[in-house]
Amino acid sequence: MTAHSPPAPSERQVRLALAGVLLTVFLWGANVVALKAVLGVLNAETTNTVRVLTAGTVLVTLAVRAHGWPRWDARTWLTVAGVGLLGNTLFQAFFLTGIELNPAGVAGLVNGLVPVLVLPLGLLLGQSFTRRQGAGVAVAFAGLLGLLALTRVPGVSVTPTGLLWLLAAGVVWALYTLFNRPLSARVGTLPFVAFSLALGSVPYLLYALPHLQFAGLKGTGVPAAAWLGIAFSALGANVVAYLAWAGGAQVLGAARTSVWQALAPVIALTLSAALLHERLPASVWGMAAVILIGATLANWPESDGGRKPPVGSRIRGGDEKSPPLQ
Repeated sequence: MTAHSPPAPSERQVRLALAGVLLTVFLWGANVVALKAVLGVLNAETTNTVRVLTAGTVLVTLAVRAHGWPRWDARTWLTVAGVGLLGNTLFQAFFLTGIELNPAGVAGLVNGLVPVLVLPLGLLLGQSFTRRQGAGVAVAFAGLLGLLALTRVPGVSVTPTGLLWLLAAGVVWALYTLFNRPLSARVGTLPFVAFSLALGSVPYLLYALPHLQFAGLKGTGVPAAAWLGIAFSALGANVVAYLAWAGGAQVLGAARTSVWQALAPVIALTLSAALLHERLPASVWGMAAVILIGATLANWPESDGGRKPPVGSRIRGGDEKSPPLQ
């Protein structure tokens, strides 16, 4: 029997897939701005507890409805939980601390840093990358060092400590990305993402329990806008973005899809200026642009037909069809 190639997607399918990918990067960029606004009202523990419980419940429900309850052995359950610990308890703790200590626009650069960090960390696991990808890493790190140098300039609202927290968050999520690839290929992307979120968040939820707030930071009631911001972050940036990105990658291919990821930090920078009235100096915008140019260079599809998949094709979600969770 001859194997038949799947039919090429129709023009309408391509348009819908591209719309889904663009919606996803908008949700990722807006997510950082929404979290920055919510953290002005509620503490990080309360904010993240509600986000995790909401997104985890929805994703586990979708995974079980689509694939049934996982029949994994004890080792697989422990591995999924361990990798989930990296991507949820540690990442969320570092990321939310970084958002609190930095302008939202700068915090949004984590989306651009992860594809860059995956490349050098992949060397530890015996992976390799091309010269062009190596050049992209060098450019992005030059921009990061430039941003670090700017923290010493009076009047710049970016702090060295805040940047280090964001860098730590990026490193943790890059490690999560590298470890989750074989797992998600073996157990399925949606089940892996759902149960790694549910299990990996347990230590964070236990830590957060004594710190939960039932009123705003000023002792008054929590405004409805704060709950809407948390719901947007949990359902929009995680659940809707996950499904839209997965559908887009399935139609467009991982290489064409992943290039759009660099738009998320641009959206975060723009929305933070428009909605939160953050006024970052031109020098900060310039260093952010250098980081994103490096990330795009490292993430650009190969011109030779893609013998080596671009690093961004599997960033943060596990395989070629899965997106990052925020």
